[in-house]
Amino acid sequence: MAAMRFVVVAEKPSVARRIRAALKDEGVLVASVRGHILDSEFPRGHGWRECPPSKLFDVRGFRDEVRDSNAIRELKKIFREGDVLVIATDNDSEGELIGAEILKVWRQVRGDSPYKRMRFNSTDLRELRGAWRSLEDDLKWNWVMKALFRQRFDLITGAAFTRLLTLSARKVNRGIKLISWGTCQAPTLWFVVQRERERLNFKSRPFWTIRALFKTSSGEEFEAESDRFWDESEAREAFEKASSTGRGTVLRFDERLIDVSRPTPIRTDDLLRDLVKLTGLSAAKILEIAEDLYANGHISYPRTDTNRYRPDFDFESPLRAACRGLGVRPPDATPSPLQGRLDDGAHTPIYPVMPYSGTGPAAKVWEYVARRFLANAFYPDAVRRERFAEVDLAGVMLKSSGAETVVSGFYEIYGYFKPKDDPIPELVEGESLTVSAVKLHEGETKPPNRLTESDLLKLMEENGIGTDATRASFPKLITSRGYVVKEKRVFKPTPLGMKLIELLESVDPRLMTPETRRRVEELMEKIEVGELTYEEALEKAIGEYRPLYLELEKHISSKISELALT
Repeated sequence: MAAMRFVVVAEKPSVARRIRAALKDEGVLVASVRGHILDSEFPRGHGWRECPPSKLFDVRGFRDEVRDSNAIRELKKIFREGDVLVIATDNDSEGELIGAEILKVWRQVRGDSPYKRMRFNSTDLRELRGAWRSLEDDLKWNWVMKALFRQRFDLITGAAFTRLLTLSARKVNRGIKLISWGTCQAPTLWFVVQRERERLNFKSRPFWTIRALFKTSSGEEFEAESDRFWDESEAREAFEKASSTGRGTVLRFDERLIDVSRPTPIRTDDLLRDLVKLTGLSAAKILEIAEDLYANGHISYPRTDTNRYRPDFDFESPLRAACRGLGVRPPDATPSPLQGRLDDGAHTPIYPVMPYSGTGPAAKVWEYVARRFLANAFYPDAVRRERFAEVDLAGVMLKSSGAETVVSGFYEIYGYFKPKDDPIPELVEGESLTVSAVKLHEGETKPPNRLTESDLLKLMEENGIGTDATRASFPKLITSRGYVVKEKRVFKPTPLGMKLIELLESVDPRLMTPETRRRVEELMEKIEVGELTYEEALEKAIGEYRPLYLELEKHISSKISELALT
């Protein structure tokens, strides 16, 4: 009897190459897709001009729309040569849905022939061989339904609102191409608009402070400053007093040592926020680079909400990879990671798998992963010394503070965000100081800064907008839609973006504030853990958004002109 022939299908060609290398002695066929090969689409008769947008909320039966016909054709060809399918897509809900799409094609060609699921969190050859020896018998169907829910809910709501806004605007201005809306897109834009409103409404106030340069008896200098004066005459009166003497007296001096905790293991949100700051690249681009590094065996899977290592995690291999790639000696310490509290149930934190010898942005992403891995698991906390002083200058109270690192700890290997040293000298209460200079400083209060992409990603995470796997796409999306522009690393809303939020807000703030979408994310989590079925969750989510749509539909004719003519 002939041996069973296995066909392994990966989610990306680069991952397929790694699997092929790992299983070269197993006699398996290895193929790949490029992400989703099918999409959910409305049934026939639900196009832009074929039905009112409101009817889309009634759709529950969807059809499969082919996204990648070439991939399907190649799969069908190779499936005819196999006896057992092995689904080797990414180990998350989206990967599980792609696996279900691949399984549909397998069923078309091979009927009820068996299939298996291969799970891994890195493309390290040893891990892939271990995954091959531990094949699972089925997909995690709760994961499939969670991803399918997201796909179909976003299709219904996004299409209904986008069609209503766009078609209404075209009645006023035929040149309008698209006014898009989405349950994650709208809150992301709202964060940017809200910050701009804070800036526009900000009223600057002048203030004055007194600054003095002091010298100790040993010749050390430091600067001290008064609290703000909001009245200029009071400030000048205090300045005259402070300028009347050449000596100051230390009224108070405090010193303390502060432990600075090393970073936790890396989640996707950490990776994106930090590297946006460090590189200036968009979060979407950084995630793309990280996925390439994963697919080619250099880091573990980069879409994860886990920041704690499980008890059986092997630190030795990542340690060797990090030290070789960075060209540093292995630390003389056993692994003792500072664990976070999050575990998404599917993935490890992000860690280095194999050294990366290239250059450019990918090298920076890999180096960050390697350094943070070492800092977390093999280096101690740092220690900073903080000092605070109050000085009496002819009855005017001045304050001074400073800090410096006294134990480098993890900063030795992970110095990206190490604070600068700006110490003040050690003082003694009652000590007399020489005055070197006294100045009256005038300033004014500043409006809050516009949001950087790192700021925006943090707000999205805190408010439950999107997931670790999807957040990076929304800043890029609202930019491509013309709702915001990115200037000098910060987001500024365009007139179109401002008007869209004003329109939505005038109908119902829930159309763009994050609370409604957060509840949808909670429904997805309930599908994943089996507390709700796909059908139950979809009904609840549609029940949240249908009334909002109907309210917008009722008022839009009287509100669309200003947006359409922007």
